[in-house]
Amino acid sequence: MRIADAQWIPSTQHQTWDALTDPAVLQRCIPGCIAVDKRSDTEYAVTLRAKIAGLDTDYEGEILLSDVNPPDSCTLVFEGKGRAACLAIGTAQVNLSTKDQGTRVAYTVAGMTGGKLAECGEGLVLKAGEKIIEKFFAAFIDYMAAQPRLAPPPPPPEPEPRGLSNSRWSWIMVVLVIAVFWGYHTFYK
Repeated sequence: MRIADAQWIPSTQHQTWDALTDPAVLQRCIPGCIAVDKRSDTEYAVTLRAKIAGLDTDYEGEILLSDVNPPDSCTLVFEGKGRAACLAIGTAQVNLSTKDQGTRVAYTVAGMTGGKLAECGEGLVLKAGEKIIEKFFAAFIDYMAAQPRLAPPPPPPEPEPRGLSNSRWSWIMVVLVIAVFWGYHTFYK
């Protein structure tokens, strides 16, 4: 199964990124989501209830983020296991960019199913996946449209350059050391 598309979000890029990585926002917007727990900056535990191809079951899963480049892109790896011997695994590449005073979220999802879910056929699972993504973005866009726009955070300050050229005392120490060595070799040798 492969799904590729893009959505326009009525919010700044950094706000969109922050919301996409906020467990409370994810829980609110993912259809049938029961819980999203952030275990670390790159790992989430997810519990959701979904009815796909007549199979109504709870899924326990994990989402792992890699190649994280905030607020521009990341790769997601996900795995979900259902109580009715169902399995869904896959990856998603997510890219954010500023567009028309909002954010364009482009994504490519590749997934596989196993167990009873796989027996339903790829076409049915693909339609169900597209419907879940569509419902997620509808809820996410509504949520982001209700949020006040915030200016992007200022860039981090430039680190203070280091080295001898930046400190008068460093040069004085170098000259002093050279003078001591020169004096030692001149007067005591």
